[in-house]
This record gives sequence, C-alpha cells and structure tokens, in this order.
Amino acid sequence: MHCRNALVVAWILGAMSSASAVECTMEQVAIDSASVITPCSELLAAHNMPDRDRAQAYFVRGRGYHRTQRLNEAGEDYRAAFALDPKNEEILVSWSNVDLRLRRMDDYKRRVKQAYALNPTNPRVLRAVGALLFNFGEQDKAFEFYSKAIEVDPTENFALYYRAREYRFKRKFAEAIADANALLAVSQAGLNDARSFLDADGIVRDFRVIALLERAYSYQDSGRLDLAEENYDAAVDVGRSAPALAARAHFLGFYVQRKDDALRDLTEAVHKEPRNYKALYALGISLAGFKRFEEAFAAFDAAVTVRPDYTAGLIMRARMHRQFGRTDAAVRDLKTAVSMDQSELDGLRELNGLMNALRHAGYWSEPGVPSRQTRDLDDAMRACMIDPQC
Repeated sequence: MHCRNALVVAWILGAMSSASAVECTMEQVAIDSASVITPCSELLAAHNMPDRDRAQAYFVRGRGYHRTQRLNEAGEDYRAAFALDPKNEEILVSWSNVDLRLRRMDDYKRRVKQAYALNPTNPRVLRAVGALLFNFGEQDKAFEFYSKAIEVDPTENFALYYRAREYRFKRKFAEAIADANALLAVSQAGLNDARSFLDADGIVRDFRVIALLERAYSYQDSGRLDLAEENYDAAVDVGRSAPALAARAHFLGFYVQRKDDALRDLTEAVHKEPRNYKALYALGISLAGFKRFEEAFAAFDAAVTVRPDYTAGLIMRARMHRQFGRTDAAVRDLKTAVSMDQSELDGLRELNGLMNALRHAGYWSEPGVPSRQTRDLDDAMRACMIDPQC
C-alpha cells in the first residue's frame, strides 16, 4: 500500500498558501467526500509538483468523485493517478470498482488482475479478487480469497462482510454471525474510512448499519427472531437510515399485527430518501397490502421515475394500472420490464411471478422467463391484465 497523504500535505504546506489545499487527503474524503474536489483541483493546477504527490492528489480527488457518484470523472482521475504512480495497486482497486459500476466488465477484470499481480498480499486486493470471482459466479473461490484477506488483516471490513454473507448463503449461521461480530468490533474509525461502504447505487453507507443488518439476516434465517429484531432495531438506531428502516419494515411485515409499524418505517424511509427506489417499492407493496391502491401506485410510479429500468417497480406499477382498468398502460409496463436486463434478483423474482401467473391462468405454456418480447407474449400479458383472476 502506498500512503502519500503526509507527503502531499508537507508539499502543500511548503509550496502553497491556500489553507483549503491541506484538505486534499483521504482523511477528508471520509469526513466529506465532495469537499476534497476543489482543494485537490487547486493543488493539481500547480506546475512544479512531484509526480508521486500529483498522483496522490488525483487519487484523492478521484475518491471524492467516486463517493459522490461522478463515476466517469472518478475513472479519469484514477487513470491519471495510475499513469503517474504505476505500482500503486490501491488505485487499481478503486478504479476497478468504477468499471464494475459502469458495467465495463472487461476493464473491471483486467484492473483487478493487474492489482493482484502488483501486490498479491494486500488484503484489499485479495478481497477485490474475491469480489471479482463472486461477480463471475465462482463463489467457492471467492470465499477462499475473502479468507486470505482476513488472514492478512483480521479487520478488513469488506472481506468480513462478504464472508459473513457467503456463510449465511451456505446456512452456516454461527460462522456468519461470528464474522458480523468481528466486523462490529472494528473501531468506528476503521470502518468509516475512505473505503467505507458504497451500496449498489453508489451511496455511502455507515458500515455499522451494514454489519448489524447482516447479523440480523443471519439471526432471522436461523429462526432466532428475537435477536434478529434486536439487530434491526440497533441498525435503525444508528442514524435511522432508509436502508435500516426498510430492512426492519420487511421483517415486521411478516407479522400481521405489526404491519402498521412496518408502514411507519417505510414512510419514514421515503421521507428521509425520497429518491430511494427500493424504499419506494417496499412502501408501495405495503400500501397495496392495505388496499390503498392509489397511494401504492404513486409509490411504484415514483420508484420507476427515479430508476426507469427498475423491473420490479415496472411490474408492480403495471398491476396497479390494472387495478384501475388501464390495460394499455399495464401492458406497456410489462413489455418494458421483459425487455430489461434481468441480472437483478428482485426484478427476476417479479418476472418469474408474472410468468407463473400467466401459466396458471392458461395464457402461457413455455417454461422460464422469456428473453425478448413476442406477439404471443404481448397477447398473453394483455389477456392477464384484463382477467381479474390472473
């Protein structure tokens, strides 16, 4: 690992008078990611800066862009940083994550492999290799690399999280809970550094919440519901974030007598993050359960407005259109849903449900989920949207 912050700060203090430039550090990225962009840009405007220090300034600014969802700009800064410091595997790890989020899968794979070639003992590189293997369907090999990363650094937060999740998928709940416990034991400073958790949508999340939710899932899946609820409550208590509120609401929704509590959590989650499409979708499901269909439609519509390719939201909005007799609008949403990339689990689950409904009603006979829209499928979906029993 190449830590250049001290050198950058020393160079700034000796070469520049601007106080804001001192904030071009990874420590400042952890405090306020956007705040590093201007001071790093001021620093990079200088002409007599050593290459290694200029590389670090690009790296820090890239992290600022990365954590504020300006991915293309982050990628360009990582490119510039690595050109100046071509033995810094940490840049490649961050750069590969940008490639993954932009679905540049060949670049993603190449940069992770390059990082591993540069330093195969770096724990962050090891868990990046594990994540790469997981994303390409090699879960067992991925698990090995998470374990290698933890062996090198028992506090490597992402490796602990990924391995805990893998243990849970394997239904090895004691091991999953042990990794979640280890993750929670890491100090707040260690968890929430410049590599703190970015969710699937690139939003920075508190790693304590992620760890508590992962432990809650293991308790829930193993039938220890009292401990699951304690952990959901603890996750909510850490800032009452939208993901924690939505996760607790999902848990509470299994209990008829607590559906009102679930709805309150989801309403608060959407109030906190009005553009959180997953929370909006969950709110719509909850409202539909109360037969508050107009409000449910508004929630699903908002979810799809935020993310037009959200398959699950499109299918549920179609069902609400049907509720109000808007057959053409319902079919349009279903056709759009079928045309989307089916790599997302929620969307695939909803599509499977739709196709099962078509088969059960006798409008479709082929197995699986169709990969493209056809006239026969269009007719089947229209028939289903007209038939209240479908």
